[in-house]
Amino acid sequence: MAHFLRILNIGNTHVQVFDSPRCGEYVRGECFPTADFDPQKQVRYLPALAVSSVVPALTGQFRQHGAFIVSGKMKLPFAPSGLDLSTVGADRLANAAALLDGPLPALSIDFGTAITFEYVTQDRQFAGGAILPGRMLLRQALHDHTAQLPLLPLYDAIPPLPGQNTVDAMRIGTDGAAVGAVRSLIDQWKNVCKPESLRIVACGGDRAFFLNHLEGVTDGGDYFTVSGIRRLWEFHHAG
Repeated sequence: MAHFLRILNIGNTHVQVFDSPRCGEYVRGECFPTADFDPQKQVRYLPALAVSSVVPALTGQFRQHGAFIVSGKMKLPFAPSGLDLSTVGADRLANAAALLDGPLPALSIDFGTAITFEYVTQDRQFAGGAILPGRMLLRQALHDHTAQLPLLPLYDAIPPLPGQNTVDAMRIGTDGAAVGAVRSLIDQWKNVCKPESLRIVACGGDRAFFLNHLEGVTDGGDYFTVSGIRRLWEFHHAG
C-alpha cells in the first residue's frame, strides 16, 4: 500500500518515531525518553497514526484520540494458538507479525529493557514466547538491592574470567547471565522444531552486543518491529 503512516514505538524507556511513506520504507525520526514524551504533538497525524505501546497511560491517551493501537483485541494476521492475547504486549505482537515476512518457523528475540522471544510456527500460528530481564535491568537489580554495588553502564564486551575488580565481576555476572540465558532458550526452541529449519532474528536496541555472542542469529535491522506495526495496520485496513 502507498499510504503514508506515522509510527510510534513506545517502550518503557524510549519512544521511537518513524515515518513510513509506503510499505517497506521507513524513515527514523526523533527518539524521546518515555517520561518526557508529549502525545499531543503527534495527534496531528491522525488518522495516519499507528501506535505500539507498552505504557498503559500513553496507550489510553492515543486510544481516546482514535489512533490505530496495536492490541490483541484487533484482527491479526496469525492464529493465536491458545495464547491469552489480552496479556501479550503490543511490541510482542508487532514482532510476531514481522516474522510472517520470512520463512517459518521463526523466532524473534527483542533485546531491550526486557528480552522477549516470540515464536511463530510453520503453519503461521503465534505460539507464545519468553520474557527475561535485559542487561540494564540486571544491573539495576544489583544496584537497588545491595548496599555498595554501583549502577553500571552497558559495555560492548564481557571481560575475561576471573573478574579482578568489582566492576568487572559485575559485568561478567550480568552480561554472562544474559547471554547464557538467551543461548539456553534458543537451544530449547531448537528442540521444539528441526534446528535447521528455525529462523532466528534479533531486534531491539541492545541486539549488537548479543549478536557478537550468538551463532545462527540474523540481524533484523533497525526497522523490524516497525515493519510489524505497519503489517498489522495494513492487515487491519485490508478490504
